[in-house]
Amino acid sequence: MTKDPSLQFSVMCLDLLEEERKPPTLQYLFYELPFPHLPFRMDRFHVINCWANGQGQFKQSVKILNPEKTKVFIETGEQTFVLEDTYTPQLMINVFADLEFQQEGHYWVQSFLNDRLILEYPLTVRVVQSVSKPPTESVEKPVERKADKKASPSLSPLSTDEWNIPK
Repeated sequence: MTKDPSLQFSVMCLDLLEEERKPPTLQYLFYELPFPHLPFRMDRFHVINCWANGQGQFKQSVKILNPEKTKVFIETGEQTFVLEDTYTPQLMINVFADLEFQQEGHYWVQSFLNDRLILEYPLTVRVVQSVSKPPTESVEKPVERKADKKASPSLSPLSTDEWNIPK
C-alpha cells in the first residue's frame, strides 16, 4: 500500500546539534539572511523537511531559485526515502554549503515530492548597515552573550533584533 505523506514542516537553520540516540537540535532558525555586503559567501545552512502520515517509497528534492525565479540557484537532486508506516515520520536534512549570494531579493525555497511542488516560501537576502545603539542609562550591568562555538563562522546570530555579522 502506498499513501503520499504530508509535509509536516520545512525550516531553514544555520546549524544542527546531533547527539547519539537523540533527535537533532535545530540551531539558529531563520527566514532571512542579512549580510553586510554583497557578494557574500556563506559556509553552509540547512533546509529540513519532515514528511509524515504516509507509507511507501518516495523521492524528495529541494530547490532554491533566484529572486526572478528564472534560474535554480542550488538544488539537492532527488533523495529517496521510505516510510514504513504512517506513524513514523522521515526527517530529511539538506545541507547547502559554500554559497555565494550575489544579489538582494526574495530567493524561493521549493520542496518537491515525487517531482510535484508541495511547498514554496521566500528566503529574503538583504544588505544591512551597522547600527550603533545609544548607551543605556540603566544601573544594571548588561548581560554579555557569547556566540555558540558550533555556529558557522560566517554568521553569528547574537540578538533577536539584528544579527551580528563579521565584516
